[in-house]
Amino acid sequence: MAERFSKAMPGSVNQITNKAIAYTFTVGVVVALVVGLASSFIPANVLPYLTSLLVLAGIVVGFFNIHRDEAKDYVVLVTALVIVTSLSENILSGVQVIGPTLESVLSSILAFVLPSVVIVAVRAILNLERS
Repeated sequence: MAERFSKAMPGSVNQITNKAIAYTFTVGVVVALVVGLASSFIPANVLPYLTSLLVLAGIVVGFFNIHRDEAKDYVVLVTALVIVTSLSENILSGVQVIGPTLESVLSSILAFVLPSVVIVAVRAILNLERS
């Protein structure tokens, strides 16, 4: 998908765009970790905006960063992450000191990853339909 997007652009803009798209996933994970770790210190009125930013970054990753050959593995791995996160919720809430922080980190990562996996899965379904 990124190749098709980048063919329409001139040389230097093309390189900058490809680098920005490549770093989007890493930046999204780092922001999710920071938001999750610092959620108890972030004002309650700011947290929804940061979560919305994570969702938007996930949408960008879903459209531009995950290629067709990576789609199957990405969907399987994110599905495993969702299952593990949902199963660990009761266990983490019982951990005295670090449990709520870990829950917050996992929730932030899911807010970033879930929109991307939905887009990747729908694209994969449409590609299956075409072939």
